[in-house]
Amino acid sequence: MSKVEITNALIEDTNIKTNVQLVANTYMDISFDRLTKMLSLINAQLNQKLFRYYKKYPDRRIGFHCYHERVEGNTHSNIFLKIPPKQSHDLVNIVLLMEDLWKQLGKRSKTRGARFKLYQDFNVDDETRCTRYGRKENNYVPI
Repeated sequence: MSKVEITNALIEDTNIKTNVQLVANTYMDISFDRLTKMLSLINAQLNQKLFRYYKKYPDRRIGFHCYHERVEGNTHSNIFLKIPPKQSHDLVNIVLLMEDLWKQLGKRSKTRGARFKLYQDFNVDDETRCTRYGRKENNYVPI
């Protein structure tokens, strides 16, 4: 599939929220494997808080489509949320809970003074451009 086809498929899927831009910043130089483990932990904690039987019912699970990116001094991930239809009305609360969990993980990390921040933008002007920008790196990890 071409990049345009993948972007269009992400936008057409109603469960994937491409109208919200999320970036999980670490402000550290870490490996992509470590970033994936951190985001996987956040995903499990988020699902556990919202619906504790998420392992038994995978269709009701919140998922992350992550595109990792490395900039000097900041390994981060552009995230597209996959939210089940029953929870799509609660998007703002899900993102706020995710932000809180991400900051708590930064406080618990081995490196003291790590400033983990979750950037969010709920008012994306152009979904296509935002989705294309988030996917610019080919380091895709489904969580």
